Amino acid sequence: MVRAFSLRRAALGAAVLSACASVPCLGAGAQPLPTPAQLTALAFPGWSESTAGRVHSATLPPLPGTGHGIYAGWTVGTNRVIVEPKLVLRTDPTHLTLVAGLVPAGDDGRANVTHATPLALAAYQFEQHGGTWGVSGRQGIFALRGFSGGAAVRDVALAARRSGVALEYGSCWQGYCGTWLAVYEVGRDAVRREPAVELALSGINVDSAADCQRRLAPLVKPHAQDHIARDDGGTPDSHDCYAIESSWAIDATHEQPGDLTVRYQGAISRAESYAGPPAAIDQRQVLRYGNGKYRAISGFSPVPAI
Repeated sequence: MVRAFSLRRAALGAAVLSACASVPCLGAGAQPLPTPAQLTALAFPGWSESTAGRVHSATLPPLPGTGHGIYAGWTVGTNRVIVEPKLVLRTDPTHLTLVAGLVPAGDDGRANVTHATPLALAAYQFEQHGGTWGVSGRQGIFALRGFSGGAAVRDVALAARRSGVALEYGSCWQGYCGTWLAVYEVGRDAVRREPAVELALSGINVDSAADCQRRLAPLVKPHAQDHIARDDGGTPDSHDCYAIESSWAIDATHEQPGDLTVRYQGAISRAESYAGPPAAIDQRQVLRYGNGKYRAISGFSPVPAI
C-alpha cells in the first residue's frame, strides 16, 4: 500500500514556495520585474493559468536514469506536459532564470501520473534590454525527481553570489517511508544537470512490522497506523526498526559555496539488540563543496537505505 507521506513540516508533494518570493525587490521608482506567469508565457507562448492554457509540449533529453528511454510516464523526446512556474531567480541585474515544474498530461489536460512518476524541472533564461525582458535561453528539462509528479522546490543560497535549486521529495512503500534532498547549482546561462548533492534526509519504518512501534518506545511516540503493519511470521531479530529525521543548512557567507551541514535525530532498534531499549540518534554530517559536488568531510548519514 502506498500513501502520501511527509516526515518534514513542508508538504513535499504540494505546490511550494511562491516564485514571487524568490525575486529580489527593486528600489523605489524602479521598473517592476515580470511576474512568474508573464515569464512562463514568454517561455511557452499561449500559456495561461487555466486547465487548457497550462498544457504544452516539452522535450525530455537523455538524463541520468533515462538510459532506457522511459522513466515512469516520461519518454525521451517530445512529451505532452502541464507547465507550472516554480521559481524565478535573478542571476545578475539583467538576467533572470525561470524554473518550471512539468508533469505528463492526459488527453483531458490533467496530470497523468502514477506513484513512480517524477516531477520534471525545466529552466528558461531571460535577459533585459532597456525596459524589455526577452527569452535568451531555453535550457529545458534538467532534472527528474519526486513521486506522483510532486516535489517541494525552493531556492537556496550556496554562496554570496551563487544560488541553487533545492528539491525535497518523499513517499512510502509498505510502511517504509523516506524523504530525499537534491540541490542543483544555478548559473546565468544554465542550471547544472548533475546535482551538487543528493542524499537521504529521513527514513521511518515504524509501520513496516508489527513490533516496531513497541521497540522504538519511548523515544518515538506511538501513532495511529494508516494500514495494518505486516506480520509475516519473521522474528524481531530479522529486521531493524527506525525513525530518523533531519534538518540541513548551507553556509552561504563566503564567495565560494559553503559547507552543507545535516543534523540527524531519531531512534533505531537494531535487529541484534531488539530486546533492549532503542538507541537515540543525534549526529551531524558535514559536506564540503569542490569541483561542482558536495562530499562528506565528517560524520555520516544514519538513514538506512530503503
